[in-house]
Amino acid sequence: MSEIDFLNTEPEKDSRSQEKPEHRKEEEPFNKKEVIHSNEFADIKPFCASRYGNSRLFTAKYNGKKVVIKTLKADRANDAKYRASLRQEYDVTSMLDNKFIRKAIDFVQIGGLGDCIVFEFIEGKSLAEHVRVGTLSEKQVKSILTDVCDGLLYLHRNQVIHCNLKPENIIVTGDCRAKIIDIGIPETDPDADRELLIKEMEFVAPEIIKGEDIDNRADVYSLGKIMEFLGERNITKQFVAVATHSTQFSKEQRYDSISEVRSAITKGHPVVKTIIIVLILALLGFLAYIYVPKIKANVERERAERMAVDFAREVDVMRNELPSLCEKYQLKSLNEPVAVNWKEDSLRYVQSLMPFFGAEDYQNKALQALKEQRNAIESSRKKDFNRILLGEFKNANDSLALVLKTPLVDPTDEQLLIEAQKWYNQMK
Repeated sequence: MSEIDFLNTEPEKDSRSQEKPEHRKEEEPFNKKEVIHSNEFADIKPFCASRYGNSRLFTAKYNGKKVVIKTLKADRANDAKYRASLRQEYDVTSMLDNKFIRKAIDFVQIGGLGDCIVFEFIEGKSLAEHVRVGTLSEKQVKSILTDVCDGLLYLHRNQVIHCNLKPENIIVTGDCRAKIIDIGIPETDPDADRELLIKEMEFVAPEIIKGEDIDNRADVYSLGKIMEFLGERNITKQFVAVATHSTQFSKEQRYDSISEVRSAITKGHPVVKTIIIVLILALLGFLAYIYVPKIKANVERERAERMAVDFAREVDVMRNELPSLCEKYQLKSLNEPVAVNWKEDSLRYVQSLMPFFGAEDYQNKALQALKEQRNAIESSRKKDFNRILLGEFKNANDSLALVLKTPLVDPTDEQLLIEAQKWYNQMK
């Protein structure tokens, strides 16, 4: 169970604090009338609530130290499923003890809040916030990424996959060390705006979005997306090649482990080899000038071909499931509305097509496929309506039906349907 868009830092005491960053917006406000009472915790204050998830945060004093309290939103505090998920998150994180990972201190009950995880409070700002205000050098970025690699290596050695690594979930302390927070599959609200949902899943590996089996390479992908994020904002272009290798759509084409990513980030060259390396680089540069455009074109073509195959497969799945959907949403009587509410099934298809929404062309095709699926279901229901209406009209013996049927001599079903519609409209 993860916290979505939590920032574990105190508000800044300058003019920038007057403008609330996007990641601090709350999905639901804290209830000012909420009565919270505890003998162990003092000065309990609302901190922030997840935008799409089920959780909210408070700060408090515990044994004389400032801590972060994570609990469920009020309307989910008594739900057994969410409580079990919160407990499971604590069971996983409480076993972890690493200087690059936020520590879970305790699992407690607090009056007015219910089940709570108590985390250490980390003085610092998220990597996303540092990038936003431009406070990091290339050397500091390399140090932060190395810390993140060491934290992920510890997780993976303990059979834990982070699954939700992104700039907001990396806290940078005052001495420029990294702390990883919010371990777990990201929670999303199916009613969320589609553009915000796509943005929220930007750093999540495609196999997680598609609900496939995952391994450590899911975190390799997320770390690569973070390096791309830093490069796109001109923080550092140093790790472009590492990011490209890490963010391949197919996990088999990425680095096999975080240790390989770390080596690629930190590798250096002995001074005695500098001259040879310069000459080799010059030669490679010349060759690259000639061959790289061709190689890049081939790589892009292969990637486009793979994406086309994957997209066609997902659309074929939708089309093959259409008969069963039509049967599922079959109209049973004239009293039912013809319009269909297939929100649950449409969300399932949106999630399967999500990896392709980053490309405008595929996004348009995906949205068109969803529209066609809905139209086909509604068309099926309209046919069901006409079939049921025709049968009702043929068997109707009321005066209006008899008046409409009497002039017809050996009518076709099409003619009867026209009169049946008149009969139905006047009988409503």
